[in-house]
Amino acid sequence: MHLLDLDDKVAAAAIAAAGTVIGAIIQLKIAWRKEMSERARGAPVTKKTRRGPVVAVGLLLVAAAVGGFALSQYFIARSDRESAAVRGELQSQLQQINATAERLERATMHDGEAAGRAQGGRTGVETVAVAATVEPCHARADAGHDAPAECSEAEAVRVTLCTSVRSSSVVTNTLLYARPDESHQPWDDSRVAAGQDLGHARFPDEPFERPDAEQMKQVCANFNSWDSGKSYSARLVVKYINVAGSELSSASLVPTSGVAR
Repeated sequence: MHLLDLDDKVAAAAIAAAGTVIGAIIQLKIAWRKEMSERARGAPVTKKTRRGPVVAVGLLLVAAAVGGFALSQYFIARSDRESAAVRGELQSQLQQINATAERLERATMHDGEAAGRAQGGRTGVETVAVAATVEPCHARADAGHDAPAECSEAEAVRVTLCTSVRSSSVVTNTLLYARPDESHQPWDDSRVAAGQDLGHARFPDEPFERPDAEQMKQVCANFNSWDSGKSYSARLVVKYINVAGSELSSASLVPTSGVAR
C-alpha cells in the first residue's frame, strides 16, 4: 500500500491509526514493566495500575477500526481506478469497431456504385403487354351439309402478338395468357404455357425476339385458333430491364393469317 495512492482523508486516517497503534503498544509495554516491577517489590496491584492495559487495549481497538476504514477506502479507490481503466479500454475498442464499420459501409457503397456502373446503368424491371381478340375460323363447308364445318389446325387463324423495346434491353420473363372471349375469368387465372392445348387454340411455340427499327427489337408470340364456334382473347406480357437509360416501348399486333381485331 502506498500513501501517495490514497485520498488525503484516507491517508490521514491511516497515519492516525498507525500512530495510535504505536502509542498503544508503548503504553502496554510501560504498564507491563511497571506491573512486573511492583510485583517484584511485593507491592499490591491497584485498580489504577490495572487500568493502564485496559486503556492500551481500547486504543488498539480504536486504531484497528481506523486502520480497517483506511484499508477499505484504499481498496474502494483501487477498484474505482481499475473500473475506470476497463471503461476506457472498452470505449477505445468501441471507437475502433465504429471506425471499422464506417470503413466497411463506405467500401460496400463504393462496390455497389461500381457494380451499378458495370451493369451499364440498369434501372429496374419494366412491364409491357399486348392483347388481341381472335375471331372464330371459317372452314369450307362440305357439299350437302348445312351445319358449319369444323376447322382443322391447318386452317387455324394465326396471329402474332409483338411488343417493341430497345435492342439494349434485357428480357427477363415472358408470360402467355389465353381465354374464350366471352369468359370473365381474370387474366391471372388464364395463364398458359407455350404448346398447351386449350381445346381448339394454343400458343404453338415459345416467345421469340426479332429486330425492329433502328435501336429497337420486338418480343413476339404466335397464337393459333381453329375454333369455329367462339373467339379467343390472347395476351402477351413482357418483363425487361432497361439498360443505359430509360426507353419508350410500344405494342403491336401483327396478323399472319386470318382475321384479328
